[in-house]
Amino acid sequence: MKNTLISLAVAAAIAAPMTVNAAATKDKAQAEFFGYAQITAAMGKGQYDNKDADGLRFGADSVRLGYKIKHDKVWGLLQIDVNKTDKPDNIGVPEIIKDAVAGYKFKKAANVSAGLFKTPIGMDFSNPSKKLDITKRGMETGLVLERAAGLMVSGRDISGFGYDIGVFNPAKRSASVDYGTAGDGGAYAGRVVYDKGKKLHLEASYGKSTQDSKATGGDYTVVGAGGIFKTGAMTFKAEYLSGTDVKGKKGYDESVWYLHGGYAINKKNEVVIRHYAASSKPGSGKKSNLGNTYVGWNLFLTDNKKDARIQLNYVFTSGDNDKNFNGKATKKYAYTSDIFLAQFQVGF
Repeated sequence: MKNTLISLAVAAAIAAPMTVNAAATKDKAQAEFFGYAQITAAMGKGQYDNKDADGLRFGADSVRLGYKIKHDKVWGLLQIDVNKTDKPDNIGVPEIIKDAVAGYKFKKAANVSAGLFKTPIGMDFSNPSKKLDITKRGMETGLVLERAAGLMVSGRDISGFGYDIGVFNPAKRSASVDYGTAGDGGAYAGRVVYDKGKKLHLEASYGKSTQDSKATGGDYTVVGAGGIFKTGAMTFKAEYLSGTDVKGKKGYDESVWYLHGGYAINKKNEVVIRHYAASSKPGSGKKSNLGNTYVGWNLFLTDNKKDARIQLNYVFTSGDNDKNFNGKATKKYAYTSDIFLAQFQVGF
């Protein structure tokens, strides 16, 4: 806790004067200091972030502070989550650090990023938590490669198409990657996207995190595809992710798909429904399935939707119960009993 508070104080002390300086010299640099907090309440059993809970529990999800800077073609981002412990993760970077990345934008077709950041796997995972349609990240989060340290080249608006191609350290922040010594292992991932204005978005991705060449387990591989279609007040989304050799166990496969519908009643109110279906198949075991269906209401309290909002969700569960569902990665982000969720978000 002491180190967390120190990190928070240092970030604020550094960012504040830099922001003022940047504001005074906009011709040279543009800077932004941002932050948000998500305060939560849950009622029910099987809370994936509080396993022993069996009743009403209050807590917090993301509690972020960040700093962005752009100077001509050079840009940078630092983001920390003070709700995380400052214990180093298994890539040697404290979990409190979410993003630490620098980049250079040559042109639309080539933007280079280096540092610690999200790998290009997962359509919904690419959304920041402050813009999610539901209160929690869903089961597909267990199959992405998560954040990793590496180098990535990206391009957008190339006749509607775009791409991300990156090489990384082993993706050990992923719930699907559980290797021993990294050795000469690594990770790579790529994504192709197509956008038609704000109405249509399509993408497909592929990634792999390899073990040390002397290891006997398998290399984790993930493929994904997703799309978004908007028309009037309606928003439709769908995504599919499939992982093989989960946690390095050969023949252990998991997959997740979801369908999502949202309707904006007006600028302040939106109703959503999203159904997740996950399946898990051990190499020599029995296949099991689990479903989570979110029914929700999003209330936006300001014109800027991410600044202040209330989200209410009720999650209906289906399929195999906690004892029978054997998903090692997807279960981390799943509910095994019906539950009510609420979140209040405020940011700047």
